[in-house]
This record gives sequence, structure tokens and C-alpha cells, in this order.
Amino acid sequence: MMTGEAEAPWASRQPISMPQGELIFRRFELGDANDVWRLHRAASVDGGVRGPEGTWEDDLRNICETYIKPGGDFLLAHIGSQLVAMGGLKPVDADVAQLKRMRVDPAFRRRGFGRRLLRELESRAVAAGFKRIMLDTTKIQLGAQRLYETADYVRRREGTLHGYAVIFYEKRLADEAGALHLAK
Repeated sequence: MMTGEAEAPWASRQPISMPQGELIFRRFELGDANDVWRLHRAASVDGGVRGPEGTWEDDLRNICETYIKPGGDFLLAHIGSQLVAMGGLKPVDADVAQLKRMRVDPAFRRRGFGRRLLRELESRAVAAGFKRIMLDTTKIQLGAQRLYETADYVRRREGTLHGYAVIFYEKRLADEAGALHLAK
């Protein structure tokens, strides 16, 4: 756990009433580490997939080294100063990125922020030259499954990661003719 954590706005699990401001995307910066950690843990608890802290979360302790330096990205979505969503692209090879750590603050779900973040990450993947995105999500995260399937991700297989039953998805970002296929 990161030190100096204050009570998170989502801890009460009550919707936060804020004016509908503009959703702003920006790349992760080192000063964002505690906010990213709090959002990760809150969304994990809310989604029923929070296990004990462990090495499976080391990427969130090393975002620059894991995502950005190798040619990927890690985006934060804010409304004003409020972090409402995040997600990363982790390079697998020159053609493939893995979508990781898609999280939406539980108080801000069902407003389209996850879909908008997904579109932005896909656009950045195309700009970086990736041709495919792979991802996994747990079988209990039905909302995430719907998001990916309605954005044309294809189920490839099922398996187990860190003790959770997961579904592995893939999406081609461009066909043989170079036409892009981004999230709807």
C-alpha cells in the first residue's frame, strides 16, 4: 500500500455529484502514482477481484519502466482534478500491445468513460505502430466483457491468472489494406 493515503472519494460507494466537465486524457506522470494506486485498489475491490498485494501489481509501481519507456503508454482520464479512469498499453512486440489496468472509478461508471478511454488507447496504439491489441479480463467482470465485445474484441481463449478465471481477447487494429478498426 502507498503511504499517506487519505480517504478516497469512492470509499463511501456513493455516487459523486460533480458538474459534467470535460473528460481530459493525459499521460501518466510520477506525481500521479498515489492516485493511480488508489483508483486501482478501489476499482479492484468494487469489481470483486482484489487479492492481497503482490508482485502481480509491480507494473503499477513502475509505470514509466513498464509501459512508457518501452514504447507503450499509460493514460489517465480526469474531470477537473478528479481521476476518473486509467489504462495502459504495454508493448509485447513491435506489432502487439497488451491493454492493461483499465479502471474506472466506481462512482463514475456507466457514463461512457471506459469506452472513451478505450478509443483513446486504441488511437494511441495505432499511432505507435501497433497492429493488434491483446487483453484479459476476469470472468466475473461482466461490464468489462461487454465493453470489449461491443468494441470488436474477439474472445480467443479462457484460462487462469493469479487465481482468477479469465477470458483472453484480441483485436486487429488494421486489416491487410491498412483500414483501421477502432472501438465504436
